[in-house]
Amino acid sequence: MIKNLVFDLGNVVLILDWNSVLDKYADNEEDKKLLNQATFESEEWIKLDDGAIEKAEAIKNMKSHLPERLHNACEGIMEHWKSGLVINDKIINFIDTSKEKGYNIYVLSNAPLDIPEYIENIGLEAKLDGKIISAEERLSKPNHKIYELLLNRYNLNAEECLFMDDRKENIEAARECKLNGYVFNYKEFDKFLVDIKNEYNID
Repeated sequence: MIKNLVFDLGNVVLILDWNSVLDKYADNEEDKKLLNQATFESEEWIKLDDGAIEKAEAIKNMKSHLPERLHNACEGIMEHWKSGLVINDKIINFIDTSKEKGYNIYVLSNAPLDIPEYIENIGLEAKLDGKIISAEERLSKPNHKIYELLLNRYNLNAEECLFMDDRKENIEAARECKLNGYVFNYKEFDKFLVDIKNEYNID
């Protein structure tokens, strides 16, 4: 029986619209591509999620891969990237109704250090029974240790948890740690509701 619903953030609770951020700082498609590669698709971005690099150092490294004319744009993107986060109202409503039905709600996400303040500001923190943010723990999915940390910190039974993530490899790792898992696609929300009703009797 599922008692605990565990959510990833990116493209689950928060839809990632990086194009809207890049469009503010790039005048053409070539610059947009360069900036995207240097920021959102960079090794430094992953290190920020891992808690393995300071933001100032990450930006310095990102700028080193760009022509000088795009340095200010890079700094602007890294200062205002959270403007590209779109709250998934359907999931927020699902969280609220699930909470009313007695489910415990958790977040398990690969995310940088500025995310905890953000989720508090949008009111998500108040809805949670607990959260694991990779940068704070210096552990990232799909490392098994981050799932074990969630279970141990909040004294959860893995078989009673349903983890929802948009990446198949993260769900596979969760299942290897005995959690139930669902590969979530925010564009197929109605299918998600049908699937979890049929598979886990959650409605």
